[in-house]
Formats: sequence, C-alpha cells, structure tokens
Amino acid sequence: IGLADPLALTQAVAAYQGCHFIGMPECEVILAQCVVYFARAPKSIEVYRAYGNVKECLRTHTGPLPPVPLHLRNAPTRLMKNLGYGKGYKYNPMYKGPVEQDYLPEELKGTNFFKERET
Repeated sequence: IGLADPLALTQAVAAYQGCHFIGMPECEVILAQCVVYFARAPKSIEVYRAYGNVKECLRTHTGPLPPVPLHLRNAPTRLMKNLGYGKGYKYNPMYKGPVEQDYLPEELKGTNFFKERET
C-alpha cells in the first residue's frame, strides 16, 4: 500500500494493538476491518522501488562510499564541532518555508532514487 495510503500502517498498528488488548474471539472484527481496509486501499510500490534503487546504488558504487556531508554529521564533542561537523545545518522546523539544503554527498548530487534506474 505504501505512500498511496500512508494511514494503512496506522490501521495495521491499531489492529495489532486492539487484538492484543481485546483478545479472541472479539478481535476477529478488528482483523476483518483491517483486511478490508487493506484490500480497498490504493497500492503503491514507490518507496519499495526507491529503497531498492538506494541499495543498488550502494552495491554498485566503485571505490569508497561517499562520506556523509559535514553539515549532517552529529557533533557530540568539541573536536567534532571544531572539525565542522553540523556547521551550517538548517533545522527544518525553524523555517516557515521549504529549506534549501543539500543532503546527498557531492558524488550523488542530482541522483533521484524515485526514478527508474537504468541498468
């Protein structure tokens, strides 16, 4: 179901918890409701394909894997802060509009994992 209906995961977790708390045979109705919801929900494999593309990119990458950009790295120590870890990171909730910031390593800039990869 994936991104076609992001609430499907919430339904699954709610059904699991409902059955856990209520028990059989009463929770059969909860399970039936969940099954019908999933059967009627639109389906999407967009995330599945994108994640597969990421794994394929990493698997076929030649040489050392590209490093995580410095501004995305956690800086729990003074040394790491002095080395530039976390410097320039824009925390999205602090901005009203979209944030312009790169998140991919330099070698992967412009890569769109949501598009079909050419083999």
